[in-house]
Amino acid sequence: MESLKNPGLGALETQMDTEEKRIQAAVATTEPPLGELAASEPHDDADLANEETAERLQDAMLDHYRQQLADIEAARDRIRRGEYGICIDCRQSIPFARLKAYPTAKRCAACQHRHEQLFAIDHAR
Repeated sequence: MESLKNPGLGALETQMDTEEKRIQAAVATTEPPLGELAASEPHDDADLANEETAERLQDAMLDHYRQQLADIEAARDRIRRGEYGICIDCRQSIPFARLKAYPTAKRCAACQHRHEQLFAIDHAR
């Protein structure tokens, strides 16, 4: 249950830095300039519906970006504590291939699968 050591760690930190910059740029282009929404008054019910749909989509995208940024910060915190690369559930090492594909992974693939099954939302209802 030893945490991940260099040199692989440095490459993963660089990958997270690059991803963080990409997300921050996406957030900056997603948020409308102040007053832009107020200046575009809807003219009928269809315009209002389109605006509401666009706002919901934008809110969902921003929430997703914020979660990704929080995941990056949490991964950096695990690095500082020497716990990066250790599954938070089973405390076993997370394979480097998984971390390379998903640098903010906090669970090994098996524990992540169990977690997703346990907390799956039934969309059939």
